[in-house]
Amino acid sequence: MIDYIAYIIVRSLNIVFSVVPISISLWLGRRIGSLAFFFNKKRRVIAYANLKAAFAKEKSPDELKKITKKVYQTLVQTFMEVLNLTKIDRKYYDEYIEIPHIERLQNAAKSGRGTILLTAHFGDWEMSSLVSSVIGFPIMVLAREQKMKRLNELLNRLRESNGCKVIRKGMQTKNILKGLRANNIVGILSDQDAGKNGMFVDFFGRPTSCHTGPFEIAKHTGSLILPNFIVRTGGPHHKICLEEYIDFKETKSDDDIRENLQNFTKLLESYIRKYPDQWLWLHKRWKSTPVRAVLVLNDGKAGHLNQALAVARQLQKARVLQGYREEDTKIEVVEVKFKSNLSRIALAACASFATWRCQGCMRCMKACLKEASYKALMKTYSDFVISCGSGLASVNIFMSKENNARNVVVMKPAPYLGLSKFDLAVIPKHDNPPESKNVVKTLMAPNLMDADKLKADGEKLSKRIGPPSKDAVGLFIGGDNPEFLLTKEIVSACIDNILKFCEEHDVDLLVTTSRRTSCAIAKILKDRLAHNPKCRLLLIANENNFNEVVGGILSLSRINVVSEESVSMISEAINASKGVVAFELDKKKDVLTKHERMLKNLEESGHLTISKAENLADALNKLWSHKGAAKKIDDSEKIFQAVQRLI
Repeated sequence: MIDYIAYIIVRSLNIVFSVVPISISLWLGRRIGSLAFFFNKKRRVIAYANLKAAFAKEKSPDELKKITKKVYQTLVQTFMEVLNLTKIDRKYYDEYIEIPHIERLQNAAKSGRGTILLTAHFGDWEMSSLVSSVIGFPIMVLAREQKMKRLNELLNRLRESNGCKVIRKGMQTKNILKGLRANNIVGILSDQDAGKNGMFVDFFGRPTSCHTGPFEIAKHTGSLILPNFIVRTGGPHHKICLEEYIDFKETKSDDDIRENLQNFTKLLESYIRKYPDQWLWLHKRWKSTPVRAVLVLNDGKAGHLNQALAVARQLQKARVLQGYREEDTKIEVVEVKFKSNLSRIALAACASFATWRCQGCMRCMKACLKEASYKALMKTYSDFVISCGSGLASVNIFMSKENNARNVVVMKPAPYLGLSKFDLAVIPKHDNPPESKNVVKTLMAPNLMDADKLKADGEKLSKRIGPPSKDAVGLFIGGDNPEFLLTKEIVSACIDNILKFCEEHDVDLLVTTSRRTSCAIAKILKDRLAHNPKCRLLLIANENNFNEVVGGILSLSRINVVSEESVSMISEAINASKGVVAFELDKKKDVLTKHERMLKNLEESGHLTISKAENLADALNKLWSHKGAAKKIDDSEKIFQAVQRLI
């Protein structure tokens, strides 16, 4: 019934528009295209994401949205011209169609060989085949079968109204080969995704699956390939561009197919760059590409960045398990800076209502972020967006809308944002996250410390400072935060106790600080440890740093001592499967924080020891007698499994 109704509607429109001037038909088509852009959300989002993937570094969001709208207008104008195909005759051709280099088609027809007119879903591709017939070169076209049979046959009759012959479903390949061997001209569209079994060539900087059929056929029938594209130059006026031949006559290798397929794809890309609104962006052109882009948002906090990168790494590993290479998952970090705290709060409020269609969404981002951050984000395309910390949750939401990407948030976002706006939320258990399919509860913070990294960093650090002559203790000093205060007295007591332990057991000491460590604390460390023979390494992060220091110390040390305020550092230390001691800091408020609850839970489950700074020697001795073994946590495996489901 739907097929019959569609047939009646299209046939009626064909009759009506056959007497309506073409300029009025196209004007109406543009108006209908604007409405289709507004209502057809699913395809509109796909089209915009494709445009973003192709032009992110060249065009602004406003420009891309305008192009997306024009794509709909162009598509409906093409449909209006399909309804007018019966009008196309020699007079119509003389008035509206221009064909530079027409001699290329004439020479191909005289060559005594078959010719494949190879084109794409570009401009009014339906018209180009009829024009060929009108000017004396009848063409056979391979048309995609529509699901509705009556409507499909009506469209085919319209295509055949001026001498063009449509190759119907069933004997497609046989009829194409027969036509080409009879030296006929065959029109083929070849620009859509060919699946995982297609041939991958570069298209807008990404490996793209393409059909090799036209090139295989040309090679085995000795036919010429004549690439051509029809460009709408304004209203009903078109220009059909005939390019140089692709000739397989002298071919000696299958590599020629790849080379020529790449040349045709580059040619198509050049036309799309000139006329971006005239290509059919509404299909998932990069559906089969092995390359996926991961955008990691960075709020400037090293701990938050490491947690987000840890999730990105699990995503990368999950894709490797699917058969992709590590380098097929491209991870890009963009630092996000707000203009002020008020801007951050304002953007979080706006994110609650974020939609793709709202033109104001990106303007909110522009108003709230510093210019450099905004520009960097707008020039980035991503298939996945990952952020850590409640402050970046709003930017995560906006960027996932902008790129039609899946998104992951680490740590609990603000309640008014809700977890439903994220495809995956990795939240520590002490934050009391709700039970939900998109929530993974962890005991610790995600981190990058797996066995391979620890081994590699340990080897690098050993080359830099020389391997410890004995067992070693690692010391990680943090700094003040909103809940804790690292005082000079605590640091002095910590140093006293660790040095006492090192001397008693004749072990080395490896020390590093965080960027939060104050100058006053750094001075104490330098005064006490810089010339102490037990201290093999003292690295002040704000003065000097290198990538392997954290993993290297964790790898080379039998026990690691961490200031209690650093969630990320404690998580990395536990993940190293070594003994871990967290020494207590002064509290700014006399309340039990969720951070302290997390540490208590970890201590009760045997993953670490909590100690006051003045009691560190006793805590270290107790761990030493147990050989410093730490109980392993399966957070990484949980995240890995969740990411597998996500992709």
